[in-house]
Amino acid sequence: MLTKKQKKVLEYIESYTQKHGFSPSHDEIRKHLKLSSVSTVNHYMKILQEKGYIKRGKNIARSVEVDKKESIISIPFKGYIAAGMPIEAVEEFETISVPSGLVSVGEHFALGIKGNSMIDEGIFDGDTVIIRKQNSVEDGETAVALINDNEVTLKKIFREKNRIRLQPANPNLKPFYVKEVIIQGKVISTFRNLEEKEKKDEKFKFNQFLCGDVLDMMKKIPDSSIHFAVTSPPYNVGKDYDNHNDKMKHQDYLDWLYKVWEETKRVLVPGGRFAINIAPTGIRDFVAIHHDYIEQMKKLGMKFRTEILWYKQTMLKRTAWGSFKSPANPHIVPSWEYVLIFTKDQDRLDGDPKMADITKEEFMQFSDGFWKIKPETQRKGHPAPFPEDLIYRLMKFYSYKGNNVLDMFGGTGTVAVIAERTGRNFVHIDISPQYCKVASDRLENEKLQKKLL
Repeated sequence: MLTKKQKKVLEYIESYTQKHGFSPSHDEIRKHLKLSSVSTVNHYMKILQEKGYIKRGKNIARSVEVDKKESIISIPFKGYIAAGMPIEAVEEFETISVPSGLVSVGEHFALGIKGNSMIDEGIFDGDTVIIRKQNSVEDGETAVALINDNEVTLKKIFREKNRIRLQPANPNLKPFYVKEVIIQGKVISTFRNLEEKEKKDEKFKFNQFLCGDVLDMMKKIPDSSIHFAVTSPPYNVGKDYDNHNDKMKHQDYLDWLYKVWEETKRVLVPGGRFAINIAPTGIRDFVAIHHDYIEQMKKLGMKFRTEILWYKQTMLKRTAWGSFKSPANPHIVPSWEYVLIFTKDQDRLDGDPKMADITKEEFMQFSDGFWKIKPETQRKGHPAPFPEDLIYRLMKFYSYKGNNVLDMFGGTGTVAVIAERTGRNFVHIDISPQYCKVASDRLENEKLQKKLL
């Protein structure tokens, strides 16, 4: 099923190819359809390719071929079902059109998904699932289950000795158990509501400051729209942030951040990179929170690519020696921080090679994982600002010009400033109006300096 915009892209490719004998470039498509960027064109091209409407030659310009369209069929849409706790039983009230390739032999119906309990099965809030009617499933298969006579839910089904386990596909959620269950059908395919996604994409603007709670603000960002995320979250060590409690219970802190990481994975494109700057905390009571972050990311399915050691200071002002000149209880003072690098789904970040703006000298320098960079001294009211050189290196090494970058704990705006300086688009999030104001002022000053050059 094609949306109106997808259909326009396909029709332009067809008409251009018939006229010229070869397919249009991404930029020609962008200009003709007045799309915002080449990356938007690439988004539509990937959808058309996944749906079987076009074929593309790998790394070859103007190599798009229009393929045969897949036939469309209509099936009943029976409302919405909870991929979470059970909700009331659904009833058929309309039909929807779907590609024939999403169904198999037998009778089928569709359901809209509410909730995120099945995300590890690739079923997300707002998706539509295709169900084949059947009254039994194998253990571990995902099914529509009717329980308590009038409640339905979507879960993986496991039969145990004296009960039936309804298992979410989300590591943060626990299963629940029933004595009896009526299977109404098995999930055989899933598809995104792309038209709704495109409406959301159209409303969202990059190069903006979002001031508010990080989880609320991140929900505004479209799926698969960020190429590079970089941040240094609060370390939970009692720093004097504006509008943030930096002394939570450790598990509460980790639970909160896990939700932020989930949203980060959602907004990253396939191959998108996520750089987290973090240091081990405490000297007397050492807390290796960088290990916690790595475990959280692995749990989310993000690939841990590398770690960069940022050596940030000399030992000239050292005071915490522990047992000075004695092996009784000496202290090691962390004079470094880590930058942990993760990727989503794949190693490679797709992009136009012409938009790679890192120089040979920079690449050779930055690919050495020991970075000696002085910490920021002009704090602008923030207790732990990024040094500009750190962000510059990360942004040039891990993203292309024109890419979208995100800092969900944006502070006083170093990521936004470096994005402006290097020709990227940014999203800055921070809960503090004071920090957002400082960040906005810094960006305006950066723009002014560029005009004066």
